[in-house]
Amino acid sequence: MTVSNAYNHPDQLSAKLRQRVLATADELGYGGPSAAGRALKRGRNDVLGVLLTEALPYAFGDPGTVSFLHGVTAATAAAGLALQLIPAAAETAERLVRDAAVDGLIAHSPADDDPALAVALRRRLPTVVSGGPAGAGADCVTIDNEGSAASAARHLIDLGHRRLAVVTWRLRSDGHTGWVDQARQAGARYEVFRLRLLGYQRAAAEAGLPPGAVRVWEQPGHSVADGRAAGHALLSLPGPERPTAVLASTDVLALGVQQAARDLDLGVPGDLSVTGYDDIEESGRGFPPLTTVHQDLYRQGQECARRLIAPGRATTLLHPTRLIVRASTAPPPGPP
Repeated sequence: MTVSNAYNHPDQLSAKLRQRVLATADELGYGGPSAAGRALKRGRNDVLGVLLTEALPYAFGDPGTVSFLHGVTAATAAAGLALQLIPAAAETAERLVRDAAVDGLIAHSPADDDPALAVALRRRLPTVVSGGPAGAGADCVTIDNEGSAASAARHLIDLGHRRLAVVTWRLRSDGHTGWVDQARQAGARYEVFRLRLLGYQRAAAEAGLPPGAVRVWEQPGHSVADGRAAGHALLSLPGPERPTAVLASTDVLALGVQQAARDLDLGVPGDLSVTGYDDIEESGRGFPPLTTVHQDLYRQGQECARRLIAPGRATTLLHPTRLIVRASTAPPPGPP
């Protein structure tokens, strides 16, 4: 009891006696009570997990994910909790989730059929999904992806654009790069991007544009370099086929498309209009500043953590979005 008090209830012992106990433990090579045993006794670990859909370094390099995690850590720090990052891209993702000593899990934009998410739900681990899929058997914090994407496409159509192209991040985890047909769009395994594509296409249909007026190019990676590669592919098309406006499904890809336009001596927005999605800090500092759909990823991260810290909120929460019009969009060159 005296040893236990020295570690767990130091106020029960005199400072001199506690120092003797700790000194003796040090001599014997005893490092203190088992953390796992203490957590088992208390019935909690005081740790929340974040299930990432990419390799771990991605979490520290992608601006949107950094902002989201900043919000998560603000909420966990305020509650005195620790955070564990679990990379779902690893081959051991299922084992990592199964063995994770966490009190709850935030799944950050997983695929509809993500096996690691399925493991968390089988464990009956309190889980909140960020972005989607909604209705996966867990709470979900997301936005109206379809409606907000439609607002971006509608903005370009109202400016007079009729040749639109979309650059989207992966729709499935099969490494595909290139044009995407309707079947692949409808079968996308990532709800966030499936809904954004639906929004772009819906706006085009409502404006009376013919089928196929909005062509979709898929990139398996998510970086400025990926956006640049996609931009080169689109802007190298023959004149009548080259889009006058590009809808990028993220700001990161949009910034890459702008770089491609500069590479080819095309002006933005004089020769090409570009929109993004997310409103990361870099989008306001682009060349030119980027028209984009704003969403508050920091607040969404906070909300995901708070739902695990204090359960009981509505199953699905839609955060607000708004279209921010900046200097990267203008009417098309020549007759619309």
